[in-house]
Formats: sequence, structure tokens, C-alpha cells
Amino acid sequence: MKKICLLARSCAAAALAAMLFTACVKDKITRTYQIRTPIYEVLSTFRKSIKSVPASPVNSIGKIAVAGNYIYVSDIYKGIHVIDNTDPAHPKNVAFINIPGNEDLAISGNTLYADAFGDLVTFDITDPANAVAKNFATNVFPDHSTYYSGGYTNPDSINVVVGWNTRDTTVDYEPVGIFYPIWYDCTNCGIFAAAMNAPASLGAKAASGSLSRFAILNNYMYTVSSNNLTAFDISNHFSPAMKNSFLVDWHVETIYPFKNNLFVGTNSGVYMYDAQVSPSSPALVGQFTHARGCDPVVADGDYAYITLNDSSACLGIYNELQIVDIKNLNNSSLVQSYQLTHPEGLSKDGNTLFLCDGKGGLKVYNAADVKNLQLLKQLNDADVYDVIAQNGLAIVAANDGLYQYDYTNLNDIHLLSKF
Repeated sequence: MKKICLLARSCAAAALAAMLFTACVKDKITRTYQIRTPIYEVLSTFRKSIKSVPASPVNSIGKIAVAGNYIYVSDIYKGIHVIDNTDPAHPKNVAFINIPGNEDLAISGNTLYADAFGDLVTFDITDPANAVAKNFATNVFPDHSTYYSGGYTNPDSINVVVGWNTRDTTVDYEPVGIFYPIWYDCTNCGIFAAAMNAPASLGAKAASGSLSRFAILNNYMYTVSSNNLTAFDISNHFSPAMKNSFLVDWHVETIYPFKNNLFVGTNSGVYMYDAQVSPSSPALVGQFTHARGCDPVVADGDYAYITLNDSSACLGIYNELQIVDIKNLNNSSLVQSYQLTHPEGLSKDGNTLFLCDGKGGLKVYNAADVKNLQLLKQLNDADVYDVIAQNGLAIVAANDGLYQYDYTNLNDIHLLSKF
């Protein structure tokens, strides 16, 4: 009887263990994640949509440029707004140039250059309210491209991402033994990385903001990508020809032309190029190295004015203005630095320096003595990030709009309008 009891107990224990193990094996975990798949359009059809259309509201202000009485404002990834600024106190939104994938622009005479994903598009802006696309240089900005070419070069055979289908998916997983598998998001895996991380929606002397990645110097346009400098011959204004592209640094941000030199801002410093001797292959003639940080730069011949900020994208820790002596480009040196809030874009007109200091507002300095800048005015109307100042008018890009200030009298700098 005792043996039977022991056997029964052993059997019961075994049965219980089996039940527990079976229950464990049958347990399930679920994971819900989002899948985004691209919507493609044939490149030739896509290009037909790049044209002037009626004015539309500004959603997100990006890069800015000024030509004559017009302001051109990039609406990030969507296109360019054309603003008639004949009366700066009452600017008028007169047209929108639909350019999906647009980030940058530059103007020379009656020609507007803009990127559309990987393309460089050339527009005739003789009539600014009716820009006409004249030429498409295919995939010259490969780091901006969302093409699926499959080796094709014919625009009728190349697809472009024009939108996204999004759906949620829930998947069940069964554990192996007592170990539960863990499902990791894979938004950066394999061939889907670029698509998954892409945006959901994607005459007169001209001037560009200091955050520009396009610069025009004589008969050349220079552009910077994440690490390269590229030279385009624009002698034929409507048909730019790429002449050269070469490595600058691992994280290039901005480019600024002055006289015959190019100043390229990067996370680690400013690279200075002579573009006079060989415009198609600018020669590196100097470099100023600074602590890591986002790095717009402008110059006036004697000095370069560099802002550093602590944006996480640039891995920076400093918020300051650095003024560098560049009388000898081969031997530049730091003259003075000034602590600021979160400086970004800047502009200089004569001895007057305009600096966008984020939430610190627009700061206007007398920069006659670079070792002792004198603050003339601090305008706290907005969180500002770029500025173009010329002929007594400062045009300022901010998070909530476009501001214009009259500085014809430095003792009475005042707001003219907000767009």
C-alpha cells in the first residue's frame, strides 16, 4: 500500500509538472508595431508637379533668400513661398512654388536653384509669381534622394517616394521552453531604413541666410551635403553642370561666400577655400578648429563670425559666438568669444552684427571693436534662428513666422511686420 501511495504521488507530481510546463509553452506574447510602406510615382510625372501654384499658408519656415523686392521662404520638404516685399510693413504672399523634398535654395539674377529630393531644379523667376522649371539635374544630391532607380536613367522608368501608407500590425510569438523571445523594432534594418526614416510628407543682387547649404560665387554654385562640397558651373544659368565633388569633413552644415573665398561650417570647425584660381576645384587654404557644435559662419574679410550651440544633433556643449582673425587664411586665430543663450544664424552689415540667439531673441551689436562688442538692441519678439540684414532692413526667420525690422536708425531699431 505504501508503494502504491508513493507511486501515485510521483505520478501526480509528474503530471503537475507536465501541466505547468505545457502551460508555459502555450503562453503567448504579442507585439504591435507600425509599418510604413512608400507610395511611388514615376519621376517624369513627379516633375510635372514642380511648378508655381497660387499662394498658400506657410507651415514651417526653413531657409530664406532675398532678391530685389522679393523674399523666398522654403517650407520644409514642400516648396518655396514667394513674398512680395515691396512694402516691408505689409508683405504679400503672392505665390507658392511646389517642390516636394525641398530644403535649400539660392538665387542668381533671374534664376532660382532649389533641391527636390535628389534633383537640382532650375527655375526662371523673371516673373517671381510665376516661376517656370527649366531644367532638372538628376540625383546630384544622393544623400537627399528617395529614388528607386533599379539602374535606370530614363525619368519614365524611375520611381520617387511621394507618400506613405501606414498600418498597425500585431504579431503573436510563442516562447521556446521557458525563454521568451524579444521582438525589437527594426526601423533601421536592411533596405527599409531609408524609407522608414524619411519625412512623412514629404536680376537683382540676391542674399541667402547664414544657414544656407547653397552659395553662388561668380559663375559657380557650390553646395554642401553631409560631408561633401560640390561645384556646379552655372555659366549657362538654366543648365548647371556638375564639375567636381569632394570630401570636406564628416558633418558639414553651411557654406558662406565672401569675395573669392568659401567658408564651410562643420561640427568641428570652419574650412576656408580659395575659389578664384580654380573655381571648379576650390583649394583648401585654411582651417579653424573649434569645440564640437552646430556652426553657421559669416565673414567680412578681416574676421569670421562663428556661432556654436549645444543642439544634440551636433553633439555640442557650448553656446557662444567666436570671432576669428582671418586676415591670413593660412593662419587664422581666435580673437574673442562671447557667451550666449542658443545662437544660430547671423548677418553683418558694415559694423553692425545681427545675431539670432534662439529664445534670447535677435541681438544687434556694434562690432567696430571685435574685442568689445556693444549690444545696441535685444528684440525678444520670437525664438529666432536666421537673419538677412541689408540696406537698413533685417529679415528674420523664427519658429512662428517671418519678422522684419527697420534699422536705418540704429538708435531706433523697430519691428515693421510679422508674416
